[in-house]
Amino acid sequence: MVRLLDFLAPRTCGACREDLPPLVQGPLCGSCLAALAPLAGRLCERCSAPHRGRERLCGRCRGALFAVDAIRAGFAYRSPVRELLHAFKYRGRLDAGRALADWLGGQYRRHPELRGARAVAPVPLHPRRLRERGFNQAEVLAAAVARAAGLPLARGLIRRRATAPQWGLTRARRSMNVRDAFAWEGPPPPDSVLLVDDVCTSGGTLEACGLALQAAGAREIRAFVLARD
Repeated sequence: MVRLLDFLAPRTCGACREDLPPLVQGPLCGSCLAALAPLAGRLCERCSAPHRGRERLCGRCRGALFAVDAIRAGFAYRSPVRELLHAFKYRGRLDAGRALADWLGGQYRRHPELRGARAVAPVPLHPRRLRERGFNQAEVLAAAVARAAGLPLARGLIRRRATAPQWGLTRARRSMNVRDAFAWEGPPPPDSVLLVDDVCTSGGTLEACGLALQAAGAREIRAFVLARD
C-alpha cells in the first residue's frame, strides 16, 4: 500500500531534488539512476586519475614513491554521485549514504587488485567535525566495503588536528594542509590495510593516512574511494 504521506509530502531525488513518485524508494529518480555509471575510461594504473598518455602511470605517479600503493574509485565525482554525496554529508540524507555505501560495496568486486588486505580503515574526521555532522561518511562507506570484502573494520586511524576543507586548495596546499594530521592509536595495524574515503582529488589525504599507517607498521596500503575527481 502506498503511504498517504508520500502523496502529502513526497520525498525528493537526492541529486536533482525533483519529487519522487510514491512507489519509487529512491534516493534517486529514474533519470538520475540511469546516469549512474562506474568510473571508466583510460586511467592511471596507480591513482585512477583520467590519463590520456600512452604510459601506464600519469605524470604525477611516474618515478615517485607513495605510501599508498594503489587508489581505486567506484565512480567519477560528477552527477548524480556528487549531489547525492552532498545530500548525505551536508543535508543529513541517511538514505543517500546507505545507497552510496551499498553501491561502493558492490563495486569492490570489480577491483581484484584491492584484495589481500587484512582490514579496512576509514579516513577519520576530526572529533569536532564528527560532533557537528553526527557521523563519519568514510566510516559508513568503509563498513559496506568491509562487509563486501569479508574483512574487519579497523578504527585506529585518528585525525589529530583539524584541517581546512581540501576543495579549493592547490595541490601543494592540499598536501601541506593534511601533513602530519593523522596518526594511529592502539595496537599496531595489520601489515596490509585498505583505506576508504568518499572523494579523492589529489590523493593528499589518502597519502597522509598512508604515511601514518606506515609509521605504525603497515607495509601494504591501498585505497578505495567512492568517487575520483
